[in-house]
Amino acid sequence: MTKKIAFVLLFISGAVFTGCSSDEKENENVVVDTATLKTFKDVTFSLDAEEGFDAGRFFSTETGKSYKKAQIDAATLPKIDIAFYGGSFSLNFFTTPNDAEYGIAKGTTTDFINDIKDQFTIDKFNKLEKGEDLNGLTITNDGNSFPDSKLPLVVLFKNAAGKKGVIYVKSVHRVGSNPRIVTDIKIQK
Repeated sequence: MTKKIAFVLLFISGAVFTGCSSDEKENENVVVDTATLKTFKDVTFSLDAEEGFDAGRFFSTETGKSYKKAQIDAATLPKIDIAFYGGSFSLNFFTTPNDAEYGIAKGTTTDFINDIKDQFTIDKFNKLEKGEDLNGLTITNDGNSFPDSKLPLVVLFKNAAGKKGVIYVKSVHRVGSNPRIVTDIKIQK
């Protein structure tokens, strides 16, 4: 019992000492506002159009899962809001799931800006904590692509529900048994 009391007093003293620090700004923790922003880490998209490896080319921000085209049924289709195509070292792009050539018939519509100039940066992505911080962005489909040589980069999107998001394309892996890109995704709730 005495040890418990000593531990509690030590804990409270430590909390008071830390809380009274004159250097409060440096001790603040960055807290992601999970009430308004969903974050997905290390989401992979296949660079293989046949999807013969582990990664798929489709993703749902609602379920938080990647899908291969063959895995998408009538119940899953309306939940898919991101599709990816990676044809070569110079031709990669995110596209609407209902894209006539690379998507799925009757899929949802999502707008993407694959070639961002100064509208959003990787630094802004890393600091993004609240979904409302994306409200001021104007996102209309740009029809552009990006080469591997521009990575890392960010891509903006707005899904059929009007939710805005950012994809941070961190890396590309074209060699080996599972060609893919690796991303982090943040989207408004």
